[in-house]
Amino acid sequence: MRYFRASPAVYASICAQLDEAYGYPNAETKTERTLPLATELPSDSSGRVYLAVDAAYCDFILPGQMLPELIASGAVEEIDAAACAAAVNRKP
Repeated sequence: MRYFRASPAVYASICAQLDEAYGYPNAETKTERTLPLATELPSDSSGRVYLAVDAAYCDFILPGQMLPELIASGAVEEIDAAACAAAVNRKP
């Protein structure tokens, strides 16, 4: 697994790019989107959303150098499992 966090705006932008690249929503397959909505994901007190993704899925779904570029720019932060678990299990 790989773990990430990003602002809701960055996450929404990534989702929109992926949905366009993969032709979602797709009425034939009834597939709505590539990734869950930001509102469905855990977030921290800064509003950043957290996402855990199978490593193979990351390589498959993200075209070209998209993920390395997002990480290098600081728009998306790759974190470890403990940081993600802390965000997911926090109490409101």
